[in-house]
Amino acid sequence: MNVARRMVEIDHVIELPFDHGELKLRERWAFARRLKVSRYHRAFILPNSLKSALIPAMAGIPRRIGWRGEYRYKLLTDFRILHASRFPRMIDRYMALGFPANLALSANQLPEAPGYPKLSTDKESQARLADCHGLNTQKLIAICHGAEFGPSKKWPLDRYSKLVRRLLENGKQVALLGSPNDKSDAEILAQKVPAVLHDNLKVLTGLTSIPEVIDIIALAQAVVTNDSGLMHVAAATERPLVALFGPTSPLHTPPLSRRAVILNSASGDISDISVEEVLDALSSQMQLNI
Repeated sequence: MNVARRMVEIDHVIELPFDHGELKLRERWAFARRLKVSRYHRAFILPNSLKSALIPAMAGIPRRIGWRGEYRYKLLTDFRILHASRFPRMIDRYMALGFPANLALSANQLPEAPGYPKLSTDKESQARLADCHGLNTQKLIAICHGAEFGPSKKWPLDRYSKLVRRLLENGKQVALLGSPNDKSDAEILAQKVPAVLHDNLKVLTGLTSIPEVIDIIALAQAVVTNDSGLMHVAAATERPLVALFGPTSPLHTPPLSRRAVILNSASGDISDISVEEVLDALSSQMQLNI
């Protein structure tokens, strides 16, 4: 929700008071009754789950549009059958729901998007964060070393440590960013970097809120990241970006940015990506002096 509040196109954010996986029908019914007062005309249900379609139906929103998903035919007034090969990118699947079904039979039929997603930044927050953490915005490289759903999406820590060492030896400043779940990895990574270089290594993993991470990434000269939520955040801040993909496909959820370079392992093993490849992407394609 904190990310949604940084999207300039969004007027109002309503947070669901339910944890992932919770059904809580009585509470959903009560929430839907409150939502009904706003008299929304249309709801786009993006997740494919049955639960995600319950509240719009309970709230009596007259037009409820989504892909067929989990046995929710009667909960949607306009359900579409997804042919995945026609919509390889997730963003196109969502975008198609905004058009009549007969005009959105494949991604090729969709109009060109007016622009890539963009997140706003808070200048006062950026100044405070730079001062608090001693960030040098002329030299800062952000490293987003975490990823959900297992280690196969994570570039190995020894590779990251070698990359960080090279960057620090070349006069850059490096900020490690991630969630509290990534904190132990950040500590291991930092331990692999010689102590003499630690003055310019800022270990911020697990210490910042999502809005603060957005503001720090937007201050960076460039970002290196696994295929993760922070990859998409970095893309939406319009910073030069190197995105590392292993078993997941960049054709499905690529970073939506003209300033992104994707390094993709042909074997599906992210460890096949070398430190030199990442440095080359940063130096030549991002025009950084490394």
